[in-house]
Amino acid sequence: MRKEHDPLGDMMLPDSVYYGAETERNRQALAANEDTLDRYPVYVKAVAQIKKACAMANKEIGALDGTKADAIMQACDEMIAGRFAGNFPVCIYRGSGTPFNMAANEVLAHRANEILTGDRNSGGVHPNTHVNMCQSSNDVIPTAKGFVVHEELGKTIDAAGILAASLERKAEEYKDVVKLGRTCLQDAVPITLGQEFGAYAAGIRRMIGRLKQERENWNTDIMGATAIGTGMGCMPGFRAAIHKKLSQVLGREIRCAGNLIDAQQAMDGMILAHAHLQALAVLVWKIGRDVRTMTSGPRAGLADIVIPPVQPGSSIMPGKVNPVIPEMVNMTCDQVSANHAGLAFGAHAGYLELGSSSALPVKAVMDSADLLSRTMVIFATRCIDGIAANAERCREKAERSIALSTMVSALFGYEVGTRIAKRAIEAGITCKEAAIEEKLLPPEAIEDLFDLRNLVDPDKMEGLFAKYAPYRKV
Repeated sequence: MRKEHDPLGDMMLPDSVYYGAETERNRQALAANEDTLDRYPVYVKAVAQIKKACAMANKEIGALDGTKADAIMQACDEMIAGRFAGNFPVCIYRGSGTPFNMAANEVLAHRANEILTGDRNSGGVHPNTHVNMCQSSNDVIPTAKGFVVHEELGKTIDAAGILAASLERKAEEYKDVVKLGRTCLQDAVPITLGQEFGAYAAGIRRMIGRLKQERENWNTDIMGATAIGTGMGCMPGFRAAIHKKLSQVLGREIRCAGNLIDAQQAMDGMILAHAHLQALAVLVWKIGRDVRTMTSGPRAGLADIVIPPVQPGSSIMPGKVNPVIPEMVNMTCDQVSANHAGLAFGAHAGYLELGSSSALPVKAVMDSADLLSRTMVIFATRCIDGIAANAERCREKAERSIALSTMVSALFGYEVGTRIAKRAIEAGITCKEAAIEEKLLPPEAIEDLFDLRNLVDPDKMEGLFAKYAPYRKV
C-alpha cells in the first residue's frame, strides 16, 4: 500500500493502481453499481487524446516544461492504447464529470512521474498543475463526449453497412420469387421477396447517409472554455494552439465551437445524435418483426421464408424452433428507444452556465451504439444471410389472393371487381378463374393480366393497361 494526500487528507491506496486519493474517494462514495468508467474504453480514450493535445499545446506555448510535457504525452499514448484498464473504477452515474477528469489527471501524472524517475510519487508532475494545465473538467469532459459520439456513430455506420449488404444480397437472390404482399396483416397484391428485402436495404442505406451527415457535427471542441466558457486560467496562446493539436492527435480536422458559453450549456446536439440512433433502431426493429412474421409456421403460419435454426424452441414441444434472433432484435431495439428517454432526462440536468452534468446522455449514446451495432451484425450474419424462400408456397398464396381482383376493377370499375372477388370467395377459386367464368376478357388477355410476373413490375403493368385499353369501361 502507498499513502497519498489530497485536500481532504491522507488516503491509502494499493501499490498496483495508478489513480490517486481523489479517485479512491469517488470510488468509495459513488458506488451506486458496478457500471464504472472502465466499462467505456472509448470514453477513456477520448479524454486521453484531449490530455495529450493539451500537453502538446502547453509545451508549444512555453507554459509547460518540455520534459514534463513529453512524459505526460507518453502516458497519454499508453492510455489511448488501453494500458490503464482498471484504473477508472468510478461509477459513471456521477463520475462522468469532475471525478473522471481528476482520475485521468492522477493516472497520467503518476505514470509521467514513473517515466521520469521510476517512482510514481516523485518526479514533479502534478495532476492539476501540469496534466490539467489550461483546462477544466467543464471543457475536457464535454469535448470528450463529442469525440465519443463521433466514434460511436462511426461504429454504428460500419455495422449498418454489414446489415444493408446482407439485405441487398437477399434482394438479388430472391428477385424472382413472387409472394403475397400484405397490408393490415390481410392479403394484398403481389410483390417479390427480393423487392421486400430491397426496400429494407434502401431504408438502412438511407439511415447510413443520415448518420454520416450527423457525424460531421462532432468534429468540434470547446477547449479553452475552462470552467464556464470565459477561458479563465488559460495561458497566452493556448486557445490558438489547442484546436490544431487536437486535429493532429485525432487525425481529422477539429474546429472550435462557435460560442463557448453556449457550447458548454447546449444539449440539443446530443439529443439529435441519439435520435438518429433511435430512428435506425426503429427501422431495424421493423425488419426484425417482419422477418419474424414471415417465418411464422412452419405449417400453420405464413411460412414465406425459413430462417436458420439457432436453438430448440420449447421444453415440451419437440421440433419447435423459435425465431430467437428476430426476437432479440426487437428487444435490443426497444432498449435503444428506452435509452432515448433516459438521455432526455439527463439533458435536463444543467443549470445556469453549466450544461448537463449528467452522464446519462453520453452513456445512452455509448450503450445504444454498442447494442445496436452488435445487434445488426448478429442479425445479418446469423439470420438474414441464411434465409431461404418457400418459393412454391409464396407463389401459391399470391395466386389465390382476392386482391388480384384489382386488375378487373382497373379495367371495368370497382363494382365489377367486387363481383369477381365475391365469386372467387364463394366458389373457393382464384380471381383469375372467376374472371374466366365471367368471360370478361379473351382468355389470352386474362392470362396476361393475372400473370404474377407482370403484377410486380410497374413498367409491365403500365404496358398491360396500354395494351388492353380498348376493353376498359369505367
